[in-house]
Amino acid sequence: MRQGGFPMVLFHLSVSSRPVAWALLLASLLPAVPALGESLVEPGDTLHVSILDAPKLGGDSKIDADGRIVLPQLGGIAVAGLGLDAIKARIEALLVKRDILKAPSVLVRIARYRPFYVGGDVRRQGAVDYEPGLTVRHSLILAGGVESADEEKLPQGGIAALRAKWKDSNYQLFQVNSRIAQLEAELTRNDKAIAPAAPAAIPAGEAQAVIALDQNILHDRLATWTGSQAHLREGMALFDLEIDVLAKQADLQRKEQQLDKDQVENARKLVDKGLLPLPRLQELQHEESRATRDLLDNQAYMARARQGRASVEYDLNSADIKWRVEIRQKLRDAMLDRVRLKTELDVISAQILNAGIAVEETLAKPQIDVVIYRSVSGHEESIKAGMETAVLPGDILDVSLTPSPAG
Repeated sequence: MRQGGFPMVLFHLSVSSRPVAWALLLASLLPAVPALGESLVEPGDTLHVSILDAPKLGGDSKIDADGRIVLPQLGGIAVAGLGLDAIKARIEALLVKRDILKAPSVLVRIARYRPFYVGGDVRRQGAVDYEPGLTVRHSLILAGGVESADEEKLPQGGIAALRAKWKDSNYQLFQVNSRIAQLEAELTRNDKAIAPAAPAAIPAGEAQAVIALDQNILHDRLATWTGSQAHLREGMALFDLEIDVLAKQADLQRKEQQLDKDQVENARKLVDKGLLPLPRLQELQHEESRATRDLLDNQAYMARARQGRASVEYDLNSADIKWRVEIRQKLRDAMLDRVRLKTELDVISAQILNAGIAVEETLAKPQIDVVIYRSVSGHEESIKAGMETAVLPGDILDVSLTPSPAG
């Protein structure tokens, strides 16, 4: 018989084969729990037992401290240390032995694994529900992450926050010290600042970058100062030149004025004697008046030039004072910042010491060490574990944090 182009085969099940077929069908419909290879059950595991011909006799049962599960009409059954197939066979044998079923079909699966335990330097110590596939990394996450017991004495955030504050304060303090060295050099017009010593918290390369940056700022500011001073001095020199030219011009104008005055006086005498016409005298008087006006104009220009020179000279002299005042104000603010940062570092250091941690340990990331204690064939074994080491039900994980070398 065909359907859809494929042969259809009809199977006829005998009465004796039905329990096996129903068992297979039911097994395919039950929610699967991933198996752990050939691992054996232990106290704390919860088993789900399905008896196909007597479902009321099955159910969930947790293996007690004596290694037994309890089922209706069967009572306690020792199962610790057995695999699922062996437990299935034992239950079937008891059902037959006690004349409850003649050909029982039993399914056994693990409904819930026994927990494993995480202790030591973690946020939440204690039992953790097991799921197949867990690793040490998963276990630490489920336990809330690593945390030293001393971190309870530290502010919120623990060692990580303390390390960040420590490094940030060291960076800021070093930058302030470099800034102070730059300002002190600038105050004395020294183009080479004395670089401060970098703390251990700052890598040498980063410290050198900060020093080089402040040194470049020093060079630029001194270059700006030198250029400004040169510009003012050049302005004064131009005013001096203008004043000198005007002074020489005034001397010539005074001599010319005297000559015009002498000519007018002589012409007046000649006019009185009738030897020179009056219009000629008037022309000479106009020339005398023009020379006087030119001299007055020269004196006005001279006054403006001297005023301009005085202003530039004032700017030149006051620029140095203003420069020093500005630098001293910046230096004062930087020194106040240095005191504040030193105080903050003292507070952080006190918190570290109160927690029983060496100050140097805040410069290093802690190393996570995990040892797994596992029962194997009745004997406990210790396993040095990594982050990807598999965790099994019943394992005990001992987590410890040890400081690693800084840098």
